[in-house]
Amino acid sequence: MQTKLDSTADLVAASLRKMINSGELAEGARLVERDLASQFDVSRIPLREAIQQLVREGIVETQRNRGAVVKTLTAEDVNEIYSLRVLVEGDAIYQSVANMDAEVLARAELTHRLLEKATTPQKQGELNREFHQILYRGCRNARQLRLIAELCAQIERYERLQLRLLEDTPAFQHEHNAILQACKNGDPALAREATVRHIESAKLIVLGILADRQD
Repeated sequence: MQTKLDSTADLVAASLRKMINSGELAEGARLVERDLASQFDVSRIPLREAIQQLVREGIVETQRNRGAVVKTLTAEDVNEIYSLRVLVEGDAIYQSVANMDAEVLARAELTHRLLEKATTPQKQGELNREFHQILYRGCRNARQLRLIAELCAQIERYERLQLRLLEDTPAFQHEHNAILQACKNGDPALAREATVRHIESAKLIVLGILADRQD
């Protein structure tokens, strides 16, 4: 049973995550406990637990003499995040294929078609996440699915990166189609291979954006 402290910490973590995702708390911004405790009207104990949640998710980091700050994404971070995504998402779809029935495949097909017609970044993002979630859910490993969501969130919170990735939706649709066809054919190895290619192509785009930012 979840304690009140856990519940409060989770709510504060969700609020902080939203502030970071929206840019209200920018990269490098300090999370000043006194100010945030007052803002959320909570004690420092659940606030510290909330901050630690974000540290574990890789959204916040602690720095000497500065305390907790919103993490700035680096090329090293991108490589680490996408290397983990290759492992956990590749395995998730590999395990899922055997558990996919006609209904799951039909839902994935529908989401794939809706994504092709989506015209706003928000809708594209929602449908892209839904497409992958449908196909991964069959791995039946709740911890693995949570880890995938956390890794994706570390990239998606950077709005400029997410918008740039969504600009490549037409190209990604070809990759999505390859993943979907492998699942329809009941070929877990091919599904994993197609998923890995898809993740690797997204990584190259993100690394390119970061390189441009440094120029």
